[in-house]
Amino acid sequence: MKIVSGRADARWLPSRFNFALFRLYAFFRMKNAKPEPVDVALVIDRNQNPIESAVLSTWTTATLTCYAATTLFASWPLPLALLAGVPVAITCLEIPLFVVGIPLWRRENNIPLNSIALMSLMTAAAIYFARSESWVRFAAWQFLGLVALNGIAAAIVFLLRGSIAKMENAVGGITSEL
Repeated sequence: MKIVSGRADARWLPSRFNFALFRLYAFFRMKNAKPEPVDVALVIDRNQNPIESAVLSTWTTATLTCYAATTLFASWPLPLALLAGVPVAITCLEIPLFVVGIPLWRRENNIPLNSIALMSLMTAAAIYFARSESWVRFAAWQFLGLVALNGIAAAIVFLLRGSIAKMENAVGGITSEL
């Protein structure tokens, strides 16, 4: 794990982000940022950005809420169906964590497997609902569109990996074995 101190602009280092869209944005943000000498220490590790986590969890929950509203509460008025779909969506988001986690409970870190399972199920659901004739197809298509956009961003980040590595090495920092 790398720790950078004295540079508040290090919060924009791409390695602090998980998803390619956020990494690409962070790369251009950091490239154009001026050094901010502030008495701060930042851990350069993934999962360090609460905005990224909040945006993605809200987006995933809202999309799954739309799916639950159209499937389970189709006869209800739409605002009431969406409201009822929220607890169903939150509960359904936990199911893949248990299905993947229980057989592998002795492993130290199941995050990659949980992520693959959840994104695969969400993508499969989006493909299913994108074919429907109801309003939910718009939620499904925006999900598929953002997944495709993230794939394009991943290709761009892959091509920029040398520039990203140079930028991150220029910021400095110390390596710690925690």
